[in-house]
Amino acid sequence: MIRAAAARMPAAIRRVPVPLALLLACALVLGSAWSLVTGPLQSFDEEDHVAYALHLAQTGSPPSPNEGDHRYGPAERRALYGLSLRRMTQNPGVRPPWRTSDERAFERFEASLPDGSGAAGVGPNPLAKNPPLFYAYEGAVSRIVPGGFFTDLWAMRLANVLVLLAAVCFAWLLACELFVRTLPRVVVAGVVALQPVLGQLAGIVNSDTLLTAAYLALTWLGVRACRRGLTIGGLAAIGAAAGACVLTHGRGIAALPAFLLIALVLYLHHRPSLKAALRPALAGVLTLAAAVVLYRIYTATSGSGGALYGGEVSFAPKGANPREFLSFVWQFYFPALETMSPRIGPDYGFYQVFVQTLFGSFGSYEVYLAEGVLDVVRLTLVGGALALLAVLVRRWEQAKRHWAEIALVVAPAACLVALLHVASYRALLGSPDPLITGRYFLPLLGAIGVGAAVLVDTLPRRAGTILAGALLTGLTLMSLSGIALTLARTYV
Repeated sequence: MIRAAAARMPAAIRRVPVPLALLLACALVLGSAWSLVTGPLQSFDEEDHVAYALHLAQTGSPPSPNEGDHRYGPAERRALYGLSLRRMTQNPGVRPPWRTSDERAFERFEASLPDGSGAAGVGPNPLAKNPPLFYAYEGAVSRIVPGGFFTDLWAMRLANVLVLLAAVCFAWLLACELFVRTLPRVVVAGVVALQPVLGQLAGIVNSDTLLTAAYLALTWLGVRACRRGLTIGGLAAIGAAAGACVLTHGRGIAALPAFLLIALVLYLHHRPSLKAALRPALAGVLTLAAAVVLYRIYTATSGSGGALYGGEVSFAPKGANPREFLSFVWQFYFPALETMSPRIGPDYGFYQVFVQTLFGSFGSYEVYLAEGVLDVVRLTLVGGALALLAVLVRRWEQAKRHWAEIALVVAPAACLVALLHVASYRALLGSPDPLITGRYFLPLLGAIGVGAAVLVDTLPRRAGTILAGALLTGLTLMSLSGIALTLARTYV
């Protein structure tokens, strides 16, 4: 069977469209470059993600979120404190050790460890509340690849680059369901392949990459079912994608209402009889329910009880005021109206989240793109949103004919945005920390890419080509600039 599959692989590779192959190659190169220039354990809580994956691989159970006598295993602890990697975090003046003597001393230390004790940290690990899918994947990679701690780290980083490639494929498949021409398909997949922050996340050990890929799969499968009809396999696949979101990260809980909205849109679009809809719906619900049950069982064993952000997210937390919440969300994106009170929390909104930290900050938030570049990003996002709204108004009749496809792209994105705003508002009721940051919105890249592709597809052919080229070139230059700045910060 394996030999037959290997024989079929060259033919399958030849069937990959050339534009998709080029985008996959770009994503592979950029993700690999990020894995090399980003200092070990130096970005977006990587040290805790690594500790979790290694503990799960060695013990078969999660670390504790609030108990234990060592957060990291001996090898990782030695790397963080013996090689000064901890001091590097948010400290641009510190560089990783270059001396051969340090490398040899670390190797001797690893060799002196008894078998089975090289990396597992029992806790307290703040990420232990996360569900296991990503950590099981990365932990399996660490078990397969022979070598010490740093070999495991680089192998897990490269395994995450493969997740980025899967995300690009899902984006391409989504675009193929929505667009006939190749150019808008390239735009949708290119936004995912070339986005700089997602590229860096793919180059380290971080579960946001898998959550983004799972969310893209959920959106694609929903649109696919809209175009191809309600089937048992189609709804089960949608349930599995939503379940993958739930099993990847606490923010994947947004996939639960997204699944319900997708099912509702599909029912209203196809209008099947109740009997015809029952079996596909049951297949989807059972698949998703199995993932939710696994999530609850697993997180209960870790001591977090299925918690999100350290506690259950409630849509009516203590002290909440619906009017204050709506004002809070409005002022996140727009200036306050005269009737509104000042928003709670710091001056932290659209620019800080969707511009600075979604497109322009790297490392542990100490490497930024230039302010001029970020101003261009802001103008592009705002201008693109306004242009998309104008297209919607101008082509309202066409939009009504395709309301289901639009709803299936927008609904999963809206559910995630709603969840994050509720979580942020809930957090600010008790502390000054707004909790959310740009990378939490990376699962929206599918919807962002589709919006950009609609603009490209609406314009005359030459103008659309110029816009697509400018957009993808800009993302590529931002990625290369981020890689260069991170290289200088880490090693120069």
